[in-house]
Amino acid sequence: MGKIIVVLLGVGVTFLLVFLIVNPVMSVALIVVSVPFITAAVMAKILAGKQAKELRENTVVFQNEKEEMLKEIKKKEADQKRHFKQLENFGKELASAKSKDQLLRLIVDTFMELTKDMTGESQCFILSRDIGTDDFTYVTGKNFDRNMLRAMEFSSTDEIIKQVIKSKRIHTDNNSEIFGEDTQIKYFLKEDRPPHLARLSALAMIPLILEDRVWGIIVVFCGESAALRLKREEEFILLLVSEAAIALGSAIHRGLASVDRLTQLYNRTFLQKRMKEELEFCNRQNIPLSFLIIDIDHFKEINDTYGHPEGDMVLKKIAQILNNSVRLTDICARYGGEEFVVVLPGFEETKGGKFSIAERLRANVENAEFIMLGNKLVKITISVGVAVRHSPADNDLGMEDLLQKADAMLYEAKRAGRNRVYYAE
Repeated sequence: MGKIIVVLLGVGVTFLLVFLIVNPVMSVALIVVSVPFITAAVMAKILAGKQAKELRENTVVFQNEKEEMLKEIKKKEADQKRHFKQLENFGKELASAKSKDQLLRLIVDTFMELTKDMTGESQCFILSRDIGTDDFTYVTGKNFDRNMLRAMEFSSTDEIIKQVIKSKRIHTDNNSEIFGEDTQIKYFLKEDRPPHLARLSALAMIPLILEDRVWGIIVVFCGESAALRLKREEEFILLLVSEAAIALGSAIHRGLASVDRLTQLYNRTFLQKRMKEELEFCNRQNIPLSFLIIDIDHFKEINDTYGHPEGDMVLKKIAQILNNSVRLTDICARYGGEEFVVVLPGFEETKGGKFSIAERLRANVENAEFIMLGNKLVKITISVGVAVRHSPADNDLGMEDLLQKADAMLYEAKRAGRNRVYYAE
């Protein structure tokens, strides 16, 4: 359009110059008449130039926007591929985990990796809701004082925990903001934090939801950029933990099938399966194994005198004492009725031994207080029979052999007056 205007202007001016030479009088009148048209043509030329410039600028802007959109689309596609790969790998790892504890450790490791930045590792632990109390307690974690965490309880009324439970979404905070809230989380921001952890300036809390209920919370202290990334990718993170929650739910239900409902110790079926694994392990490692069978003294009299509900209370309390008195690697199971079995892999029980676990169990029950019917203090005791499997001399002994030996010693302990430990020769 601009070129056409220029050509027409050139032709018009040439025509006027020629006409001026041929007929000067008429040419003046013609020039006067032509001025508005020439002015309009010049203005049209200027306007066409502006429009062309705007068009070029708009084209550049559109091109830049198009490139940004393409970059964003490619980034989203890359993120989707990365998320899909992470979900796939996470699913495989969840499927390979053999217990609830392994699954929980896997979740911690995954979030440690997700929140790692250039300056190093984050801190991470999992809180689990206690059955019947709605409070939360520590179950597993990394880069924290675990002994301190195990002793702490986190109330569901804690300001931050309450927000997570209510929203069922990821909660993030800067550490400076946490001090303004009514929360126990402030405890972890005390001034004497080690220098390598003081750099962690943000908190992220991710809910673990099972059957539409927050039963656990993943707590992560990390860098601010990592917390922002978790929040930015919230839908993916929640999808990740929902996959974990499904696997945990399955593990919990499997675990319930292995646990005695009254005492919460392993049941007889699980004991038989686990014993086979422990015996094979002891054979490979060439280490001993001690097998204890425990019976509550005069338990029938307790039921007859105080009733079965009080008898159930005694069973539950003794189960707790046994479980709290052994190592994490040991096995406590309810064998049937008022009988319990404790398995001590890698430990050799000896008569008069300074570190006898059997004697510790007996003494802990004897020293415990049992209150019947709300106000009557009753002393409860147990008798214990012990059989020891030495390796390699006794590698052929199975669970039934150990059970027979320990049961025979239990009979001797009861015959000798109860509240004592007897050891197989």
